Amino acid sequence: MQVFTEEQQLMINIAKEFVQEKLVPQIPDIEEGNFPANLIDELQDLGFINMMLPEEYGGLEEKMVTHMAIVEEFAKENLTTAIVCNSNMISSLLIDFASDEQKKLFFPKYSEDKHMAGLGFTEPTAGSDAAGIQTTAVKDGDDWILNGQKTFVSYLNQCSAFLVSARTNETDEGGISTFLVEKDLPGVEVGSIFKKIGMHGSETGELFFKNVRVPAIYLIGTENWGLPLVLKVLDEARLAVAMCGVGIAQGALDKAVAYVKEREQFGRKISSFQGIKWYIAEMESEIAAARALVYDVANDYDNKKFITKGAAMAKWFASEVAMRVTEKAVQMCGGMGLVEDFGLERYFRDAKVLSITEGTSEILKIVIAREKLR
Repeated sequence: MQVFTEEQQLMINIAKEFVQEKLVPQIPDIEEGNFPANLIDELQDLGFINMMLPEEYGGLEEKMVTHMAIVEEFAKENLTTAIVCNSNMISSLLIDFASDEQKKLFFPKYSEDKHMAGLGFTEPTAGSDAAGIQTTAVKDGDDWILNGQKTFVSYLNQCSAFLVSARTNETDEGGISTFLVEKDLPGVEVGSIFKKIGMHGSETGELFFKNVRVPAIYLIGTENWGLPLVLKVLDEARLAVAMCGVGIAQGALDKAVAYVKEREQFGRKISSFQGIKWYIAEMESEIAAARALVYDVANDYDNKKFITKGAAMAKWFASEVAMRVTEKAVQMCGGMGLVEDFGLERYFRDAKVLSITEGTSEILKIVIAREKLR
C-alpha cells in the first residue's frame, strides 16, 4: 500500500473535497459536452495544475505518486477532469527539453496564465505508429513551414497551442521534430469535432496545417530527434490514463455496492447472494492490483527510472480492469445499470475510451514484450 506524508495526504483530502463539492454538481453539464473551464481555473488557483513543476516555474514540486492519488479521486467521478486535474505535461516537457531562451518565452504563459496546451501526434494514417507521420515541416529562413493534418486531438477548443510532431528530414535516422504550434497562427484550422462514446466534455477532433509559418524558436528539442520527446510524453500520459482506469473502476464498484446493499429480491438484499459477493471480491482484488502497479511505476518515475515498459503495463492492465469492473457493475445493478440518470453507464462508456487512448491494448502488449526482449 502506498504511504503518503502528512503534506501529501492534505493535498489528497483537498482534492476529495473539491471533487464532491465542485465537480460532482457539474457532471450533468459535462456529460452534455460542456468543458468545465471554471473548475480548471480554480484548480490552477489552488496550485493543482502545476503541482509537479519546480517551484522556480510556479509549481509545488510534488511527486508523481501524489499526482496519481489525486487523479484517482477525480476519475472516480469524471474522466474528462481527471486527465487535466493536476498535470501540465507541456510545461514539464519545456523544463526537460527547452532552452533557457524558450523557457523565458513560454513561461509563464503555459504555467501561470491559464493557457492550456495539448498534443497533436495522431494522424489519419499514423496513430499507434508514432514514427509514421506524414505532416511535414520545411525550413524557410528563420521559420518552419508546416503542412499536414492531426486527428483525435483532445481538448481541441480548450487549448491555445499544441505540441505537434512533423517530419523534417526524409533521410536521417530520426527525421521527426516537435513544435509548439499556437492555434491562432495563420493556416491553423480546426476541423470536425467527433461525437464520442465517452469522455464527454473534452472536444476531440481534427487540426489542419496549411503553410503555417512557425518561428524556429518554437522547435522543441533537437531537430530530427523529436520522437524520443513524443515517447516520453506517451509514457507519462499512459501512467495517468492507467490511474484513471483505477479511479473509474473504483467509482463504478462503489456505486454498485451501494445499490446492491439496498436493493431487495426474493425477500432479501441482493448483496447477500453468493454470486454478487464473488463479483465484488473479484472486482475489489483487480482494482487493488491495478492500483499497486500504477504506484510502483510512479515511484520508479520519482526515482528517475526508465518507465516505458512499466507505464505500458500499467495502462494496459488498468484499462482492461476498468472494462471488466464496469461491465460487472452494470450487471450487478440490472436495469438501473442501464439508466443514464443513475450514472453507472457513464463509467462503462468512459472505461472503453481508456482501452484505446494513448495506445491500444494490443499495441501496449507489443511495447511490453519489446522492452522485455531487449
